[in-house]
Amino acid sequence: MIFGYLLSLSAHTSKILIFHFLFELDMETALRKERLIRSHTLAKIEELIKKTPNYHVEPHDLEIAGIRHLPLALEGDNQHHPHFFQSYQEGLPLPQKEKEDKLLKFEPDQNHIMWDTRDMEIFFTRHFQDCWQYASQKYPHSPPQSGMCRETGDYKFGQLSECIGFNWYAVSVTDYPRGDNPHFKVMLESEAVGDSRLLRGEIMTITDIMATRLKTKSLYPHIIAPILVLSLMGPRHSRVLEADFDGISLNIRATKLYDFTQRNTDAVQLLTRYWLGDACGQTVMTTP
Repeated sequence: MIFGYLLSLSAHTSKILIFHFLFELDMETALRKERLIRSHTLAKIEELIKKTPNYHVEPHDLEIAGIRHLPLALEGDNQHHPHFFQSYQEGLPLPQKEKEDKLLKFEPDQNHIMWDTRDMEIFFTRHFQDCWQYASQKYPHSPPQSGMCRETGDYKFGQLSECIGFNWYAVSVTDYPRGDNPHFKVMLESEAVGDSRLLRGEIMTITDIMATRLKTKSLYPHIIAPILVLSLMGPRHSRVLEADFDGISLNIRATKLYDFTQRNTDAVQLLTRYWLGDACGQTVMTTP
């Protein structure tokens, strides 16, 4: 039908329109192929990490899997700032003192790390929700662009957990309500004492969600699906990871560990701002 329409036009106009039509068709095919390749590669990376023997993934295993472990700074250091996520800039309420005190009521228990991570998850989730509601009402012209916690079961992800041999799981997620944004955020708990090494649960959560996002029809123009991870671990510590897959390497940028064995209100507010903040960065395939 479209070719009949083109034949009714002048020869010059028809050539131009046919060229554009074939170019768009070629780009669509290339985009579909690139998304499929990236999704399959992420699945292979996940399988390699799944075979590692410990919670902490060693540098040589990262190299074999094609993972680059890079620094991330949420404030001050412009050289290592996030590439795909921004912090929310409007004023936010501080966490209630009694809720912070409740988090610190008991000393961290190395034998029951998940008790502490669970307490942290409840504390952060409630504070995120309080701040989201406050900012949405206080700043109707610049409300938070993400931050409403949802269950992982609302999406077609994999299991996002391990409970035999290892113990970690993704507890809540949030995306961008406008629906056309590939960026995604997840809160994760791991029964491990944190150090500078990446954790298997962090990587497997990233690869699973990314691969699924690249199969999501509503996100069709995008070939990069950035992930922000709020990772909770022992002894009552957390960090933020920002991840993207560029077609060659899985880039995982990690902050320092934030210590919540003592009152750390500044860190709470910093993490809250990134949980509520907007998305940024180039995620669609560019034309040659």
